[in-house]
Amino acid sequence: MKIVNCLDMESDRIVEGNGFTSHRILLQRDGMGYTLTKTVIVPGKYFWHYTDHLESCYCVSGKAKVIKCHSMESFEIGPDITYILDNHDAHFFECEEETVLICVFNPPLTGQEVHQEDGSYSVGWRSPTYDVRAVPISKVKANDYNPNAVAPPEMALLETSIWEDGYTQPVVTVYDEDEDVYVVVDGFHRYLTLVNSERIRDRERGLLPIVVLKKEMGDRMASTIRHNRARGTHNIELMSTIVSELVEMGKGDRWICQNIGMSPDELLRMKQITGVAALFQNRDFSDSWEAESEDEEDLSPVH
Repeated sequence: MKIVNCLDMESDRIVEGNGFTSHRILLQRDGMGYTLTKTVIVPGKYFWHYTDHLESCYCVSGKAKVIKCHSMESFEIGPDITYILDNHDAHFFECEEETVLICVFNPPLTGQEVHQEDGSYSVGWRSPTYDVRAVPISKVKANDYNPNAVAPPEMALLETSIWEDGYTQPVVTVYDEDEDVYVVVDGFHRYLTLVNSERIRDRERGLLPIVVLKKEMGDRMASTIRHNRARGTHNIELMSTIVSELVEMGKGDRWICQNIGMSPDELLRMKQITGVAALFQNRDFSDSWEAESEDEEDLSPVH
């Protein structure tokens, strides 16, 4: 057990930033898996966007507003009000009088973080698997570009596996802010199992374990291919559709090969077999790139 008195706190746990003083009661080194702070904010308007953290804030005293940047919705904040940034929401905090918040951060802070120009507490690179969350299945939807196929017997085995062992891998998603849903990047069949299996859905209380990537559409497609190529059977028609869409997005041959693990020969064969070659007019691999590729490191994905 630990007892912490904020009036008698070590100086390295008291951090002053633009408009706030934060007493970092619990940090990463305390081993609790989250950070607890008491934060005093002076009057002013601040832009905050915790791209690497989830945060919940309970107001002890004061008066303020939280304004969501995307929709410009405004919420009054006062004593006994809690606001929860469960989608890394970019927001303004408009403080009308000195306001005291009790804040919880996940993942935990290391100690000296202050707001960067983009409003975040930067933590550097952190693998998504450290930030698994459970979301209602109604907040998750499939993508429309996954070319990976699983036969019915394997789907039945997957259902049995999840029933016997539980979810041992989260579903990889991206968050669509416009629709307020999580779109599957990898793990469609794990997602589908929860949708279709009543016994698993009841046991899991309708919640799906997910991690969230920050990806644009072309990168989402590439992520799906990278996750699937080594362990599944790809539908050539869907693969050709994805390649066509990537080309229309302006992705070049080199980018496609590097990001979805195709060799130049594979891409060339796909153009010839599927009839997408017209999209690649005047985009053939040059002799210099072919020669360059021989000297470059292996372009296949590494996990």
